Amino acid sequence: IASIIFGQHEGQIQGIAPNCRGLIVPIFADTEADALAPCSQIDLARAILQAANQGANIINISGGQWSSSPEAEPLLANAVQYCGDRNILIVAAAGNEGCDCLHIAGALPSVLAVGAMNAEGIPLDFSNWGDRYQTQGILAPGENILGAIPGGGAIANSGTSYATPIVAGIAALLLSLQLKQGQKPDPKAVRSDILQSAITCNDRPAPDCRRILAGRLNVRGAMSLIFQGGIVMSNANSELGNVQLPIAEEVNPQPPPELKQLPDRVADAIAAS
Repeated sequence: IASIIFGQHEGQIQGIAPNCRGLIVPIFADTEADALAPCSQIDLARAILQAANQGANIINISGGQWSSSPEAEPLLANAVQYCGDRNILIVAAAGNEGCDCLHIAGALPSVLAVGAMNAEGIPLDFSNWGDRYQTQGILAPGENILGAIPGGGAIANSGTSYATPIVAGIAALLLSLQLKQGQKPDPKAVRSDILQSAITCNDRPAPDCRRILAGRLNVRGAMSLIFQGGIVMSNANSELGNVQLPIAEEVNPQPPPELKQLPDRVADAIAAS
């Protein structure tokens, strides 16, 4: 997961935001069968607070717990609220049950939930949907996403957990763009820009609009909202690679290079969505 965000471009895994800094807070333990044991909501809450108190602007949660209710245990709900009050963005997986159902922490208020789509912009069968995700969920590439494995090498995986770091990495680059614009980094505004610029089912129809969540990730649309005078491109061709930003280059500074040259596996999927 970390390599999807931070992988250096001269290496095997080209991450979304290789020049951003991050920290990893382990919450899973290995089982005797060499698998990952589930963690509790309390463990997750403690990890969120640790990351927040160490200065994180964005917290990626590639995991979650299925729930019949959007409510979390009090400690976790308080940790998420703590981040919301301090303008820290939590990006969390929508879940892989393939149903109209919710995941915690993805369904909690102020969180940006992430579902998974394929290279054609079609929601993957296992990607969850639900009423809460219609307003706070975004679809991103989540099929055959390449990532590093312990000990060296790489492996391709699919799931909302692998779409989530793509969105978290994009959010980090959008914060960098705010800085280049002379703005104060504002994770809440980045969340709003990602959701507001999303390619909706009205923009590009789908058989089941519920599964599109709030829409498909639209990197250039989110960028246009950050640039002064930017206009959201709302037509079906406004995905990455198919739209010219309404920017005067002599007035506005250039975006971070990583936003102009995303890894091909991500750029191609978003452009086709």
